[in-house]
Amino acid sequence: MRTRWMFVGLLCAAMSTSACGVTLRAQEGFARVDDDHYDRRVASADGVVVGVRVMRNRPEASVDFWIRAVDERLRARGYEPDGDPMATQTSAGMRGVQLRYVQSVGGRPHRYWATVFVRPGGFLRPSKVYVVEAGGDAETFDRAAPHVQRTIASLEP
Repeated sequence: MRTRWMFVGLLCAAMSTSACGVTLRAQEGFARVDDDHYDRRVASADGVVVGVRVMRNRPEASVDFWIRAVDERLRARGYEPDGDPMATQTSAGMRGVQLRYVQSVGGRPHRYWATVFVRPGGFLRPSKVYVVEAGGDAETFDRAAPHVQRTIASLEP
């Protein structure tokens, strides 16, 4: 009987892949904020924000596919690339790719980073795509960039 309940518990844990289980640690100068559009979001008092969206990997594809999809969408919205894509990794060892962009907002330059991670699926665990978005006015973003990078690295599914 005990074995059956242990199996049921493991099965429920494996199936619970809701995004609310994602962790994004607020670094110095940032605080967690609630937002209906992100699964987790942190912001600084200066207006620099970092948020993560989690979605099922449908169609199931590699990080290269998702990077191309994100890049095409952002370019179509007027974002200009700011350097080449960069390989990155979370503290938990998840590997991803970071894209950096600039865009003028109200006549001022703004920075926008999109970092994409793909967690492979497994037995009773669907594959997930994590898109960590970070942005803000270029002047304040540049000062906060090390904190932003550590926040991105803190991502844990």
